Amino acid sequence: MLCVGMLGCSSAPTKTAQVQLIESGLYRNYESGELLNPLKKTDVIYTQDTQAVAWVKLKDIEGNHTLRWDWLSPDKNIYFRTKDFEINLDSKKHELNTSIHRIGIRGEKAEKLTGEWQVNVYLDNYLIASRHFNLLPGIGDIDSYITKGPENTVKRDKTKWAILIGIEKYRNTTPATYSSHDATLMKEYLNKFAGVPDENIFLITDDHATKTEMEILIQDRLKKLIKEGDTVYFYYAGHGIPDVGDQTPYILPSDGNPDNPRMSGYPLERLYKDLTDLRAKNIYLFIDACFSGIAGREEKAPMLLAGRPGTLIVKDPVIASEKIALLAAARENQISNFYKEEEHGLFTYYLLKGMIGEADMNRDNKINIEELYTYVSNNVESTSRRLFGMNRYQVPVLKPNPLGREINPILVTLE
Repeated sequence: MLCVGMLGCSSAPTKTAQVQLIESGLYRNYESGELLNPLKKTDVIYTQDTQAVAWVKLKDIEGNHTLRWDWLSPDKNIYFRTKDFEINLDSKKHELNTSIHRIGIRGEKAEKLTGEWQVNVYLDNYLIASRHFNLLPGIGDIDSYITKGPENTVKRDKTKWAILIGIEKYRNTTPATYSSHDATLMKEYLNKFAGVPDENIFLITDDHATKTEMEILIQDRLKKLIKEGDTVYFYYAGHGIPDVGDQTPYILPSDGNPDNPRMSGYPLERLYKDLTDLRAKNIYLFIDACFSGIAGREEKAPMLLAGRPGTLIVKDPVIASEKIALLAAARENQISNFYKEEEHGLFTYYLLKGMIGEADMNRDNKINIEELYTYVSNNVESTSRRLFGMNRYQVPVLKPNPLGREINPILVTLE
């Protein structure tokens, strides 16, 4: 906790110095009650966000006080200054007080002022908090954007199929935070933007994503449904796990045991083969998992394997099929991180941002798998360094590279 006052508590009047600043932060697109419970933070706002929201949380407020907010644009000039707002109008002592102020971004003058912004907060004319944020071009709130769907309805294509597996809750190990939500949002994207019909989408999450259910779906049901020339999108978010003995990588089902992946996991190499055996012409794989034995969707990244500290080296299965393209979250010995600020896996967040149009580098309204890889890789690498440092540096992978001759490099056409 910090006492208020630019030069310390002694420089402020008594009634001001007694107030304590517990925390301050920035977020976007405030809706009543959403921000405050729990408090959310980010240091990146996007030009397609409706608002930038600054907040302060104060302790031991008693008597009358005022708050003022100064928003400084990248040229260091004051973009907007509020009046002195009166707070604690009843003058009684309150243990906690959270106050916010917001400015419009999309459709406002601020939308064109990209770069580093600053917001200063003054209590009784004394600076108590100063926050910096970057305003970047593009879309930040991908959940709202994808759920709403494109302006023009995309025609459903019965030759397209989607298999989406997201496992956050495991029976025998730590959760993979946001994984089920990521898979559900990917379903929304493929349905609304890529034209995959509802009846051709198979979404299994958490307790339903058992080893048996995965095998029945991939090895049996899909073989009966998918025809020559069809397109398949496969997405997995959850834990990967290596076999300590022979370094074989496995996908870990919800009922899997990380200490015995050979019996309870789904071998990655087997997954490639099972998908290759489908009669589809194009198969696009997206795997937001790591196989280093570490749970990357946690703050402290605990080991999944009991009693085995450190990162494990695993085999890298070869994709022999010409009709498969794989975008994986990380290299074999790296962690697949989460993005707490955005409430997604880090890889999935930029994967979806790229697929809604930000990866369309040449502006031809087509998302090419290679330009998508470039966009995702650049953003995941830089953001993982910013959030976690080199200890959890993350580099996505495209396989095979170059792509096979049979697969269509155009992942999706934007309407």
